[in-house]
Amino acid sequence: MLKRVEAAGRIALTKHVLVRFQPDRVLERIPVNVKLKRILLMRWDAIGDMMVCLPFFRKVRELFPEAETGIVVSRRNLPLLKHEKGFHTILYDSEPITYIRSLALARRFNPDVIVDTRMHYDSTTSFIYGLVSGAAWRLSASNRDNKLPFSVRVPIPEGRHYIAKLMSILLEGLGKKIDDSELEREPVLSVEETEFVCAFWRETGLRFRGNCVGINISARDSRHRWTDEKTAALCGSLISRGKTPLLMSIPPERRRALAIAESRSGTLVAPECPTILHAAALIRDLALFVTPDTGLVHIAASFGIPVVGMYCPNESHLPLWYPWRVENEVLMDPEKVENITVKDVEKAVERLVRRTAAIDVI
Repeated sequence: MLKRVEAAGRIALTKHVLVRFQPDRVLERIPVNVKLKRILLMRWDAIGDMMVCLPFFRKVRELFPEAETGIVVSRRNLPLLKHEKGFHTILYDSEPITYIRSLALARRFNPDVIVDTRMHYDSTTSFIYGLVSGAAWRLSASNRDNKLPFSVRVPIPEGRHYIAKLMSILLEGLGKKIDDSELEREPVLSVEETEFVCAFWRETGLRFRGNCVGINISARDSRHRWTDEKTAALCGSLISRGKTPLLMSIPPERRRALAIAESRSGTLVAPECPTILHAAALIRDLALFVTPDTGLVHIAASFGIPVVGMYCPNESHLPLWYPWRVENEVLMDPEKVENITVKDVEKAVERLVRRTAAIDVI
């Protein structure tokens, strides 16, 4: 229902309303003499998106210590901010009542600037938040769309670049240089999450970090799924070399993981994680991580865990979302991940281990 309302609203905006909000001049960045008291960042999508952007949001908070920093979040990525300090969060949801409440909270927050982080096209949702909140500055990337009247258009280099690099350039539109050489990348964990994982390791008898090769079997997009048969074969290969595979999945697919583990004695199955932060605490303790294209790629990368990632290269968003600043091997098939062979993954693991000495699997 809300999608139809937004589509109708987009048409109305284009035909009748936008002309009233066209700025006299579009700037490439907010002038340095402008004092920002409240900054609202739009990131209401998936977990991986938030994981890549969160270090830069923290940097914004650091660069503007006197400003309040808000983030419009989704139900999916909100748990990543559970233990974060210094962010004002506003929940976006397609459910109408939550959406209206969210706009009211944005209005109450009353930001000086709203930042559309969608990068490659104009987000109508971000623009609506900008109007409703009363933001004096509406900042977006200069992109292939450029249909909405944002008052600041940050030039973005042509070609395909990693999303973190683009995010850094975009946020410099706020008026300050961003040094991305030392970023706080890891999600903040509490005693609850770390004790949850320690209890699991005690139960398995693996008391020390770095003893398992994690294998994620879940992916939202069916094209990103590797087959259970191939996962089982990889587990068998690792076990034959004296290593312990640990299968991870979303809760509804845990039965799949249990069935694979039953077919390969010596395979562990991760406990059912109450939140994404519990899964993050588990990933932090891995020696190496094998996964299709999901948000867990970026959680592993944030902890410096070497990653073997499986992707479909014909997707337009690649290589924006490859593992960033971590040793990795990227495997691709033009049609779907399930076509990647077990031998391909075994060789990728071996190459990665040679470079990192994460585990002795060769």
